[in-house]
Formats: sequence, C-alpha cells, structure tokens
Amino acid sequence: MAEGGFDKGLRSPEVRTGLRLLGRTLLGYRADSVRSILGALLWMSMVVAVPYLVKVTIDRAVDGDQPGALAGLVGVLLIAGALQSIGIGLRRYFGFRLSYRAEADLRNRMFEHTQRLAFEFHDQTTTGELMARASSDLSQVRLVFAMLPITLANIAMFLSVVVVLIIIDPVLGLTAGLSVPALFFTANRYAGKVLRHSFDLQTRLAGLSEVVEEAIAGVNVVKSYGQEAQETAKLDRSAGGIYDKSMDMARIKSRYSPLFEFIPTAGTVAVLWVGGTRVIDGALSLGDFVAFTQYLSVLVLPLRITGWFFANLPRAAAAATRIQELLATDPQIASAKVPVALGPGNGAVRFRDVAFAYPEGGQVLSDVDLDIAAGTSVGLVGATGSGKTTLAHLIPRFYDTDTGSITVDGVDVRDLDLDVLRTEVAVVFQETFLFSASIRENIAVGNPDASDEQIRLAARLAHAHDFVCEMSDGYDTVVGERGESLSGGQRQRIALARAVVRDPRVLILDDATSSVDALVEAEIQEALRRVMKDRTTIIIAHRTSTLALVDRVVFVEDGAIAAVGTHEQLLREVPRYSEVLAQVETAT
Repeated sequence: MAEGGFDKGLRSPEVRTGLRLLGRTLLGYRADSVRSILGALLWMSMVVAVPYLVKVTIDRAVDGDQPGALAGLVGVLLIAGALQSIGIGLRRYFGFRLSYRAEADLRNRMFEHTQRLAFEFHDQTTTGELMARASSDLSQVRLVFAMLPITLANIAMFLSVVVVLIIIDPVLGLTAGLSVPALFFTANRYAGKVLRHSFDLQTRLAGLSEVVEEAIAGVNVVKSYGQEAQETAKLDRSAGGIYDKSMDMARIKSRYSPLFEFIPTAGTVAVLWVGGTRVIDGALSLGDFVAFTQYLSVLVLPLRITGWFFANLPRAAAAATRIQELLATDPQIASAKVPVALGPGNGAVRFRDVAFAYPEGGQVLSDVDLDIAAGTSVGLVGATGSGKTTLAHLIPRFYDTDTGSITVDGVDVRDLDLDVLRTEVAVVFQETFLFSASIRENIAVGNPDASDEQIRLAARLAHAHDFVCEMSDGYDTVVGERGESLSGGQRQRIALARAVVRDPRVLILDDATSSVDALVEAEIQEALRRVMKDRTTIIIAHRTSTLALVDRVVFVEDGAIAAVGTHEQLLREVPRYSEVLAQVETAT
C-alpha cells in the first residue's frame, strides 16, 4: 500500500478499493438491498412524520377543531406507528439477509478463486493468511452490509428532519444542519488516523490464525518434542501484537468517540437554544414547539448511528481491500482461450528446450530435452534441489515453463484445457493427503462420476481392495482428518487408486515409497506394477527396488539432464549417479 494513501482518510485509495468491492457485491443483491432500504425509508418517514402529525393535532385542538377531526388525526397517528413497526421489521429482515448472502457470496468467490490460483501462490501464502481473509475480514465486511441500509435511512431521516425544521422555522433548520459538516470532518480525520492500524490489525489476525493452524496440524510433533510451552509462548507473542495494535486503535477511538457523541449533543443544544428563543419570542406556535422538542430527540439517534458507521468503516474497508487483493490475484496458470482438442494417444511426453526458475530462487531447469515414449516408464533421479520434481510438475502445469515447450501426444500443454490436461495427467504426491471422508469418497476425488465398480477396480489395481474390505465399514470407512486412521502404506495406496480411477494417459509418482518400511514398500511396488502396465509412468525415486520397475532412468543434475539409460547402465557408466543413490540410501 502507498504510504501516503492512508492519510487521506475516507478518500484514501485503500478505502476506495474496499468500497468498490462492497458496491459491486451489493449490486448482485439489488432486490434485498432495495427492500431493506425501502423498509428503512418507511420506518424513517414515519419517525419524521409522527412529530409533525402531533403538531397538527395540537394546533387544531387549540384552534377548536371538532372531536371527530381530532379522532381522525389520532387514527392517522396509529397507522403511522403501525407502518413504522412494519418498516423496521422489513429493514432488519432484508438487511440481515442481504449481509449474510453477500458474505456467503464473497466467501464462495474467494474459495473458488483460491482454488484456481497457481501452486506458486500457495507456495508463498500461508494457510492462516487465507483463513483470516475468509473469517475475520469477511466478518468486518458483513457488519457494514448489515448496517448500510439503516445508516442510509438515518442520514435520510436527519436530512428530512432538517427540511421539516426549515419548513417550521428556517433559522431552526439551518441550525440543525450545522452538525453535518462537523460530523463528516471528524469521521474523515478519524479514518485517516485509524486506517493504517486497521490494515495492520487484520494482518496480525492472519498471523495468529497461522500460529493456531500450525499448532493444531502439527500437534503430534509439538507433543513428541515437548514444545507445548514454546507454542504457547508463540501464541502469546502473536496475541500480544494484536493486543498492542488493538490498543493503538482504542487510543485513537477514545479520542474521537467523545466527538462522535458530543457533536450530536452540541447540535441538539444549539437547536434547543435557538428554538427556545423563538418560542419565547412568539415565533413558534404551541404545536410547533411540541414538534420541535420531539424532533430534538429524533436528531440525536441518526447522527450517532452515522458516526458509529463511519467510525467502523475504515476497518471494514481495510478488510474489503484485503479480500479484493486476493480476488485480483492473477491465476497465472489458466486454460487456453481457445483450447486445442487432445486427440487419441497413449501419453507420449516431450520436453524441448525447457527452462524454469522460481520467482524467489535461482534457475532450476535449463535447456531440458527429453522424450518419453507412450506406454513406457521413466525414473527421475537426482540430488535434493536438482530439479527432478519440478521437471515432473511442469507436465500438468502446476508451473509454466519460462522458455521451451512440453507436449503430450503432440499437443503443447499450454494449448489444452486445464481440466482436460489434469484428467489425462494424474499425480500421486510424496505427502499423501486424504480428506476426512469415506474411502469411497477419497478415491472418487479422482473421478467424481466413477461407478462403484470402477472405484473397486482402481482399488484392486492399487493393491488396496483387500485391506479396505477387512475394515468394518469397508469402502464407507471414514478415514479421519488427513487419513490419520490409516497407515502410511494404506494412505499411499488409496492415493494411488485415486489417480488410477481417472484412467490417465500419464501417471506421475512423486517418491511414493520414500517414507515407508520394506514390507509396505513391497506392497506398494506390487501395486505399481499393476497400474504402470501399458501406461506412461514417471516415477521420482531413489530406491533401487523402485528403479528396477522402470524402463529407463533419467539422471537430473543441476537442472539439466545429465544421463539417460537403464538403472544398471547408469550404475556402470555414471559414478555421480551411484553417489546420489548411496547418499539417499544412507539418509533413509
């Protein structure tokens, strides 16, 4: 954010960015907005009308009108009171419905957009930051949505009272109107002071969410290393920062809140003094005087509510701006505008002059040329940081190449529809993630339209069917958060079944046996033999037993293809290859 923008208060670019998002969101709910505002205006008009009707009733009584006429006026007053109640009910119902629907809409938009963002964004953004924007930021925005109709009605009510007072007595009306510029000047000054702190506070709340999320997700590590006290201290520091920033805002608010209270009161006193003087001078009738005293009480509430609204607007604008920043983030990886159809084929993959570098790091891949024939299997081997995983992740476009091209069955991956590409290129990650759902649902993530027969076939191919059937609920067994109720080998095979059920042309396995024991490794390798048959398979591996499964091994060194051959051939001819395997075997 521009440093100087905060000082412009309600006119700052940050506030305007947030307000534009709020405005666009409200336009999507015109019906509820109009109904809520109409209800608020009905309530407001009756609040304004009642004192005037009382004035007319009193003046006519003093002038000696017939009882029947007075009874009619009393009836009108009762109707006005009923309409006032109806108006406030409509305002509240549609106002709250508007706020909750708008909040849900923004949350859905944020979620959908976050799902489309590239791996690069998620590499650089913490879970806590995203959770804060979807929770505390949205709560601030919802508050403004809920208060907007009543604030507009209160502004209209204040202006209406001023107009009525001008009609009753011009001097009285103009005196009442003096509170408006004073209130808005104060609100703008307050916004300029508090806006930067609002941004900082929302950011610190995101940091707190991250601390809590990590502590809960890593509770096993925390407990096993006895880090409870350290994590508590970390939470205390984060919460302390929030406290300090909240107190900064409280100190500013404590200076300006009295003004938001004093300005309406001062305006009321001024009107009372001017009106009292006019009554003493005989310039106002008895009815005018009664209406005048009632309007005094009516004047205070709208000014205070409006002041409260503008006092809270900066924080809501800061929250809305943070949401807009997320929604405005370029997905970077997107489908081609006019996708090319992927014709028949069996998964031939070709790299040509491929280079890639992460934004925050150095060059990862340079001048990579590699052909992987359809239906064959390739093992990628290299030291940590050599670029082998990045090489595999470029195929399904988790990242895009800086230069060069990658084709699947002769079509550049950038020319394909992204959903089509990722249907045909399935990835089983090293760190297996399962959803807190049934085994059936976890496998079906790979193909939501898969039949029960297809799910069971995929499980058989992944060597998972037998252990699933041994469970009490079979495929309906809920695996718990992240699949923690299953062993590492079981989770890996469920993940493998999830990839196989979509029947991809290309299967990428990211170190699928790196963190399991020999027995589990043997079970997974048996599963791999089944799923690799007649399917283009790329395995990132270091274990000799896994490399024995592939047709060729590609040795990656310093971001380039150093050697290609069979496992035995590279052991004989490439000393560095043997060194890397030995280092990994020692480490595991």
